[in-house]
Amino acid sequence: MYNLQDYYNNFGKEHLDELWNGKMACAFFNDARTLTTNEMTESLNCYTFTLITKGELSLMNGNTILSFSKNDIYTYYPGSLLRIIDVSDDFEGICLFVDEQMAHSAQAFRNLLQASMIPLSKFGKSKLLLTSDDASRVQSVMMLISEYISQPLSLKNEILEMLYSVFIDDLISIQAFEKARFSISKQTEEIFISFYVLLQKNYIEQHHIGFYADALNITTTYLSRIVKSVSGRTVVGCINEMLAVEAVWMLKSTPLTVAQIADRLNFSTPAAFNKFFKRVRGCTPLSVRD
Repeated sequence: MYNLQDYYNNFGKEHLDELWNGKMACAFFNDARTLTTNEMTESLNCYTFTLITKGELSLMNGNTILSFSKNDIYTYYPGSLLRIIDVSDDFEGICLFVDEQMAHSAQAFRNLLQASMIPLSKFGKSKLLLTSDDASRVQSVMMLISEYISQPLSLKNEILEMLYSVFIDDLISIQAFEKARFSISKQTEEIFISFYVLLQKNYIEQHHIGFYADALNITTTYLSRIVKSVSGRTVVGCINEMLAVEAVWMLKSTPLTVAQIADRLNFSTPAAFNKFFKRVRGCTPLSVRD
């Protein structure tokens, strides 16, 4: 997958400009700029939060079309199947990008998953509706982040990490009522988060549910039930989704042959990889490359 630095180098310079410090970026988007982000969808290894400040937007989340308007937030996490399909001419939004390495730092990662992955899967399929007051407060934090990114301060990184934590905590607080409504237990949430951390680190080498269940000291049946209850997907579906995203990125951005990609992704044979890819994506690897 592309990391945030790759995005900046290949696609983002005209969007991010000085609003980028190597770990975080905060960019302002109009209708034309927003559509260009489809170039990186499914292959960007970072987390993003986009607050719509004007106009309307619709996107495809898996097989579901979602509509967004002012004060809504849509979020992206590595491997999520989001694609923008329409944007109004008057669209404006502000987007916070967080590099995966920064996002995976200890408690920050756990907070991030609570603010993105769980709401994505359980509380609205990547859509978060804010009140006017909540949206105004969240936008203020995003604006502060954009201001500090461009300042030559000795403690800039520390300040940005603090503001990022405030941003995440605010989103978690906003969703507190929704979490109570759906009654996901703390244990269920902890197991799901632990599974997702393992998945991010091991999906290339480990394709089977048994590895993840053993690592968490639970049965495969229990892990399947937890993941299904929180995300609506199976464990195998989550693994396959990450593998397919990585495969698409390799096909589009590297000169590796299909056989080499199959080997890198730990498939037993190129034929097994081709069969997997056609089943998950509905087309052959070569058709994606072409």
